[in-house]
Amino acid sequence: MLSRIAIYLVGLAINALGIALTIFSAAGVGSWDAAAIGMNNYFGLTIGTWTVAIQVLIVLMTKVVERKRFQYGSMLAIILRSIFLDLWIFLLFDRMEIPSSFLIQWLVFLFGTLAIGVGIGIYIEAKFPKSPVDGLMLALHNRFDWSINVSRIVVELTGTLLGFILSGPVGLGTLIIALFVGKIIQTVNSKVKMVLNQERMTVFKERPSEQNI
Repeated sequence: MLSRIAIYLVGLAINALGIALTIFSAAGVGSWDAAAIGMNNYFGLTIGTWTVAIQVLIVLMTKVVERKRFQYGSMLAIILRSIFLDLWIFLLFDRMEIPSSFLIQWLVFLFGTLAIGVGIGIYIEAKFPKSPVDGLMLALHNRFDWSINVSRIVVELTGTLLGFILSGPVGLGTLIIALFVGKIIQTVNSKVKMVLNQERMTVFKERPSEQNI
């Protein structure tokens, strides 16, 4: 249990760092963030309000795909990641200026995109509540037997299309996240599974010898 908690928290912390880096780079926003900003432009209210509304909608979509009850636990991941995001921004980025160099700006963005995928690839293996977007990705993966990469692309492109229709800030950075973060998640998650399976096998092999002593 402790190892699962550690995997969960470390993954969420890395994911939040990636989000903070992409925000700091000012090179682009995630697809569902673009959709929330577009909703704000069209219908008013606040971006935060629309972000919550979209997250609830995604949970409902996941419920339909999985044919299960409403996943209230998914809000836990949002709360924890928000805490980590605030900590990263306060500790690292609060007193730093946005990169003026185009090259540095995009290097920060790409590193942030990598961290987003790495964090998700780690924390979803803890088998604790996922954020709504990650939960929908896994629901599509399990229901239709799509790869994690394809499932993530479908989820991200849906948000990108919605953001584009609503005149949200969809740009090159948004498309990069939509098209490539799924591959990062899939690669990292397969490595994490491999490491955890090896550890389980090692523990299983050691138990008989411990019993014989």
